[in-house]
Amino acid sequence: MNTIYNMYKRGLCALCLLTTVGMSVSAQQIRTSYFMQSSTARTTMNPAYRPERGYVSIPVLGAVGASYGTNGIAVDNFIYPKNGETVTFMDNSVNTESFLNGLKDENQVNMDFGTQVLSGGWYAGKGFWTVDVSIKGLANIRAPKTLFEFMKKGNGSQSTYDIRNIRAYAEAYLETGVGYSRPITDKLTVGGKVKLLWGVGSMDATIDQMHAETSWKVTSTGTLQTNMKGLVPEMEVDEQGRDYYNSFDFDSPGLSGFGMGVDLGATYQLTENIMLSAAVLDLGFISWSKGGSTVGKLDGTFDFNGFDLAIGENNGDIPSMGDQFDAIKEDFENLLHFKKEGESGSTTRLRSTINIGGEYRLLENKLGIGLLSSTRLYSPKAYTELTLSGNYRPVKWFEATLSYSFIHSKFKTYGIALNFSPSWINFFIGSDYMLTKVTPQCLPVSGNAMNLYMGVSVPLKSFAN
Repeated sequence: MNTIYNMYKRGLCALCLLTTVGMSVSAQQIRTSYFMQSSTARTTMNPAYRPERGYVSIPVLGAVGASYGTNGIAVDNFIYPKNGETVTFMDNSVNTESFLNGLKDENQVNMDFGTQVLSGGWYAGKGFWTVDVSIKGLANIRAPKTLFEFMKKGNGSQSTYDIRNIRAYAEAYLETGVGYSRPITDKLTVGGKVKLLWGVGSMDATIDQMHAETSWKVTSTGTLQTNMKGLVPEMEVDEQGRDYYNSFDFDSPGLSGFGMGVDLGATYQLTENIMLSAAVLDLGFISWSKGGSTVGKLDGTFDFNGFDLAIGENNGDIPSMGDQFDAIKEDFENLLHFKKEGESGSTTRLRSTINIGGEYRLLENKLGIGLLSSTRLYSPKAYTELTLSGNYRPVKWFEATLSYSFIHSKFKTYGIALNFSPSWINFFIGSDYMLTKVTPQCLPVSGNAMNLYMGVSVPLKSFAN
């Protein structure tokens, strides 16, 4: 089983290939569904929202999806066509300056996942209750342009490289929540949700500074902390005879942390046709226990043989993307030598989200035009997306929404969501970033973000009063 430490090394490579692992994570929200009145999915984006009927989700299928976002880089910054095949930026055929000019000074990839194992909602008088059990997590990878410059040009004439502020963070946890919403006046409805969080595992690795010489001497400073019960480190010895973490095995995995969180939301009927809303999600923390933790430190100079620019060129064949990825990963394994430092507990805050929206309804509520601002508070920066949507409700059991998100799509994608809610089932599927161009490996080529979300539940006969 792959380890969290290997996830870090793979994560840096995933940044190079831009989310080869991106499709393995799920969205915690889909903005296109925010104004869909019959969708149960929107209750996770604002606890004051109440679907038209109660529901019981199909186990595991209540809400599943995939999502990632970047600060402006895309897959086509890192992979290129060659003789009908696909190669990474490390191939000699890729022009170094053109590649580097397409990068940001600081390049960041954010990924989220979450699936509802069990969930349900029902009306009790004027109030609406929800309960759910979910698995959630996130990953965040940040690397400067100078790292990629070192990778591409390290064999060249420049003698030294100073690389700073590389970071990879990941965590996964189990969430159990109870929510309640209720009208306060004819116009104002408020809602909240209290959540208990059970930590499965976390990893935080940073390289504060790396000084690399083309004589292949590397001096690094940084830290590594993992918190996962049953994690057993395996050590290797470098060329200088020093022990360092090479990988981890699992002995008896279990829960390794505990925390709490809350969601808060409100809706306000400003006029007969205008509905305003706001919510703050995931205000909370997880405290990770000392037991099962691993702390490592980068502090010293070691030999490094450099990155391989000629992957697979000796025999004239272009290797698969998986083989190219593994070749870069092996180079990173030789670059990262964290020494053992002991054990330590830690506390992490949840990545909060702020949603602010407004919808104008017309044609007797058959059509709605909505605008949603959604800000996710990643570390060290916040990412805001502005989404305009058109919501069509031709019949009571069907809704369709088209959306456009302005900031991360670069006018290359659009969103669509469909919700079917006859008397016997509620089925939802949608995406904020429909893909218009993909590689043969189904990776999005030019978009800076993508997600996919679906959910299946059984409607109850309880309706809103």
